[in-house]
Amino acid sequence: MHSSLAVTTDGLPLGLTAVKFWTRKKFKGIAALKKKINPTRVPIEKKESIRWLDNVRQSTELLGDLGRCVHVGDRASDIYELFCAVREAGAHSVIRTCVNRLAGDGDHTIADEMDEVAVKGLHCTDVRNSNGDPDDAVLEIRYRRFASCRRSESRSALPR
Repeated sequence: MHSSLAVTTDGLPLGLTAVKFWTRKKFKGIAALKKKINPTRVPIEKKESIRWLDNVRQSTELLGDLGRCVHVGDRASDIYELFCAVREAGAHSVIRTCVNRLAGDGDHTIADEMDEVAVKGLHCTDVRNSNGDPDDAVLEIRYRRFASCRRSESRSALPR
C-alpha cells in the first residue's frame, strides 16, 4: 500500500488523502527490460513509480488551497514526472534526491549547487557498523529550493 497522509503544520494527522494498492507482479519483467533499454525510455505508466503520480492526482482532487500543500517523498519519489505533476497541481514538494540531476541552465548539477549551501543543522543517530557494533553517525542537513520543471518542458504528468 502506498498512501498519502495529510497533517497540519503542527503535525496533527488529518487522515489519508490517497491510497494506492499495487503488487510487484504487475511490474514483472520491468527490471529485465531496464537492463536492455534506457530506463528513461520506459513509460512512467509501466513503472512502479506511477504510484507517486496517482497519489498526487488523488490528493489534489480532494484538497483545496493547493498552494499550502507540500508533498514529501523519499528517494523513490525522485522522478521528473512527479516534479512536473506537483508543479502543475500548484502544490510544493520536498524530495530526498537519489540522482545527481542537472540544475540551472544544465551546465552544472544539484550536487554542485548543494556544495555551496551552508549546513543548516546536524542530526546525530545511532547506527551499526559493518561488524554490527554500535556507532554514531552525524548527518549534515542542507536544503535549498530548486526549479524542477519548466512549464515549457512540462508534459501531461498526471495520469487520468
